[in-house]
Amino acid sequence: MNRAEIAKEFYIEDHAVIYGLLVKYATQMCGDSGMDSSVKGTILYAKERGLRMAMRASADGEELTPNNYIAYGEWVDSKKLGKAEIKSVTPEYRTNSLVCGWCDAWKKYDLMEYGKVYCTWIDKNLVKGFNPDNELEIDSILSHGGPCCAFYWVGAKFNDMEDLKKNREKKVALADRVLKDFLYHTGHLLSAMCRQYYVDLGLVKGEAIARKALKEYCETFGSAKLEALVEEAKQDFLKV
Repeated sequence: MNRAEIAKEFYIEDHAVIYGLLVKYATQMCGDSGMDSSVKGTILYAKERGLRMAMRASADGEELTPNNYIAYGEWVDSKKLGKAEIKSVTPEYRTNSLVCGWCDAWKKYDLMEYGKVYCTWIDKNLVKGFNPDNELEIDSILSHGGPCCAFYWVGAKFNDMEDLKKNREKKVALADRVLKDFLYHTGHLLSAMCRQYYVDLGLVKGEAIARKALKEYCETFGSAKLEALVEEAKQDFLKV
């Protein structure tokens, strides 16, 4: 099966499960050191994603503003697994994520304990990777038992709903150049987490964590997806 075909089979569940399994085995094998390295790996992954977004925006002559962070996002929920609402547009842009595909996957596979780590660190560091001067405040998190993930996009400037609509139209126009499929995102996640494990825990333990996580992933999703994921993780994820 070629990449284009197998990529269609990857979605949020793959991304959530491989993350949960990596953190699970890192903590089981290495205790607090495994958890600390998982946090650092999550931050590395987030900042690399944000940096990639910044590189594209900068190449387009765009400033690294909160508005452009939103426009240059690399994924959309094309299968509509999540549900979100806009709480306010002005004077503050606030959104609530009410249903989350990642949370649903972690619940399904009994990985919520490990998924919480992702939710704690991912979004704020994505924003920081795009521009260290930008801020995202999070008032509650679904995976931690909150009613929603409540995001305050500090500095995002929308005068009204029509202004927000223009930002979304810009995102649609950019889609062909900036959106990445979930095979890519899952491969990047595997790459970043393993690189951090190797640095913090050593090659032998890092490879053992990855081997255990990938074996369990394969048992759930099959060998074809495993092979595609391992191959995808070999690339340079800072190349745009």
